[in-house]
Amino acid sequence: MGAASVGLVDCHCHLSDPDFDSDLDDVLEKAKKANIVALVAVAEHSREFEKIIQLSERCYFNYVFKGLLIRTRL
Repeated sequence: MGAASVGLVDCHCHLSDPDFDSDLDDVLEKAKKANIVALVAVAEHSREFEKIIQLSERCYFNYVFKGLLIRTRL
């Protein structure tokens, strides 16, 4: 079974980045046409949480995960 019949998932995308503000609808439409069946939007900063939550409410195939990336030296 090929990828075209299964669909693809972008498991790490920054759709809340201001670079997408002007063409986000176009980006989402292109993703659908490219057989992307799910997007996992992640935030770079906690101040972006609300923006990605709102995006998930308007785009049925966008999923949001909130969490913290803790960087420590081992």
